[in-house]
This record gives sequence, structure tokens and C-alpha cells, in this order.
Amino acid sequence: MPKRYAVFPVLVSLCLLLAMLLDPDASYAIGKVTPTPTPDALDIDRALEEVLEHIEAEAYDDAIALAGVILGQDEGSWKAYYYRGFAHARSQDWEDAIADYSAVLELRPSDAAIWRARGELHLKNRNPRGAKRDYEQSLTVNPRLTATYSSLVRLHERDRDNKLRELHQSIADARRANARGNSIRAISILDEAIGGFDRGAPPPELGYAYFARANVWTDTENWDSALADLDAALELQPHMQEYYMSRGHIYSETERLDLAAPDFHRRMTLLERESIEASLTPDEPVIVEMDYALVARLQFEGEAGQLASISARDYLGTGVDPLLVLLDVDGKPLLGDDDGGGETDALIADYALPADGAYTVMVSHANAGFEGKIRVILR
Repeated sequence: MPKRYAVFPVLVSLCLLLAMLLDPDASYAIGKVTPTPTPDALDIDRALEEVLEHIEAEAYDDAIALAGVILGQDEGSWKAYYYRGFAHARSQDWEDAIADYSAVLELRPSDAAIWRARGELHLKNRNPRGAKRDYEQSLTVNPRLTATYSSLVRLHERDRDNKLRELHQSIADARRANARGNSIRAISILDEAIGGFDRGAPPPELGYAYFARANVWTDTENWDSALADLDAALELQPHMQEYYMSRGHIYSETERLDLAAPDFHRRMTLLERESIEASLTPDEPVIVEMDYALVARLQFEGEAGQLASISARDYLGTGVDPLLVLLDVDGKPLLGDDDGGGETDALIADYALPADGAYTVMVSHANAGFEGKIRVILR
């Protein structure tokens, strides 16, 4: 698609939102408005571009109508729902905008930016509780999304006790400082924020600050400090799947696969929305069609003392990031790995099985990609 420059403020706003959902380096072309195609001759991609053209021209009714035509032919087009929701929001039709963003989230539950965007609509629709739920879900999906902390700052602007507002502002400031390469400044901001809750019972939201500081420690490979902060974060927010993922990744990176196993197992079970079961036979690969929050459970029979190697690899370069856990005959996590197989592939190598019986290999995804084929093989 050729690069062009947008001149209308509404397009700038829309592209900023799209950049959180798609490739941040991509360009979005907006051209001259053309007649709406008839439904029986609809080119979906071109029609989506035309919806954007209508939005650029502030012809929101036309954008909404055309998006409806697209959805009549392709009810799985999340972009059509998103664009129509954006047009509804520009028309200050909050209820219909929320309905469309809800449809996007049914198709893309992993999209933290859309959870945040729907929260913004709830806030405009005078539903602060709905906004808070969506902001929290945005952070449950991705607690690294700085914009969501800024949204929480605005949510708490009218609070009599401004501690939570200041906490979220500190996290946003620290994340921006760290993104600019100023880790010392980021740590200083978070130290002060966490220290401000040294009396009384800390609020659960303080877990976000511990997690943010753990990220800075991880960037500098200060593993012990990162693990201590992740422990503190999980004490406050034990439902946060990404905290388990982060702690397990550190254990995996430092070759403590036995400690990584329960964290990766917990991450998988918290995130799980779909599961499949199959048998795993030595030297016969199983191909898993991975999707967001899917967990595959593959069983094999083993004997005490046998050496087992299990690999989970991105098959045909589809971009998926395998995550691997081996469960014992009682279903307890034994070993877990994220990137031990090179690049983003997972590997458990030459492990002596502790007992006779049925073992389970759990396969899911980490954060670098969740759609694609994973090739699992037991040797």
C-alpha cells in the first residue's frame, strides 16, 4: 500500500489507535472517496479502505453503513466492527460503539488496546465501573501497556484519596523513562511509589508497580531483584497470568526448568479458553494448530529411568512462540521451557523420567506469537 500523508485530525486519531493493534511501523493509505460497491461485487479489502475514507471525510453514517455491508458478507471481520465502532464513537453514539468494540473483543480477546478503548467509551458513557473493569482486563492481558495506566489516572481524577491516581501516574512515568533507556530514573520513580505504601495494607494495584520494576530489573539482567518483585506482585495479584509468565521466563533463561514449570503451568491454566487432547508417540511428530489461549495436552507412556526429550517448534515459520510444560504421572509440573530450543522454540532435553506411567506434555504459547502451527516431537 503506498504511503500518503493524512491531513485531517480525525484520521491522525484513528491511525494512532490502529497502530496499537497492528504493526506500529505500518502506513495506512487514505485516498479519494469512491462510490460504495454493491454487496454482490464487494471487495472486502477495498471496502475497508473506503470505510476509512468515509471516516476521514467525517461521513460517519456512510462509514457505518458500509461497514454493515462488509459484515453482512464477512461476520468475522474485526476491522469492520472496529471501524464502525470508531465511527459510532465519533458520532457520540456510545452504546453502539461499545457493542461494536465488544464484537471485536469476541474475535480478538488478546487485544489489550481494544479493552482499553472500550473502557474509554464506558467512561464517556458515564459508566466508571465498566471503564475500570475494562482497564483492569487490558492490564490482565498486557500489564506493559503504558496507555492503560494513563487511562486509570484519568479514572481516579475525582477520587478523594489520590494515592491510586499517583500510583498509576508513577507507573506510566517509569515505563516511559525506561523506554527512553533511563532505567535509573525508572527505578527511582517506582521506589518512591512503592515506598509510599509502607503503612497499612497495600492495595492490589501496587502489584502493577512491582511488576513494572521487575521489568526494569529484567532488562538489566538483575534476576534476583526481578524475581523478588515478581513474588511481591503475585502476592498482591495472584490472578495475573503475565506475572507467572515473566517469572517462569526468568527461571527458564537461568536454566531452572523445575522452577519454571509451575509458573508456566499456572500461566496456561489462567489463560486457557480452549483445549485439545491427543496421544504422543515417540518419534512421531504431532502438529498443533495454536491460537490465543489454547492449551494442548499430549499424553505418552513412560518408564522410570527412561531419557525423554521433548521439543515444540514453530512449524514452517508461522510465527508462533511455543511454551512447554511436562507433567508427571500425578499431573504435577516437572519441567517447563520457553526458548530453550533456540529462537522462540521450546525444548526439554534428556530428562530421566522418575516413575512408570502416563505423562502429559502441555503445549501453549508465550508472548512472541500465538497463531500458527507447532510441531511437537518426543524422543
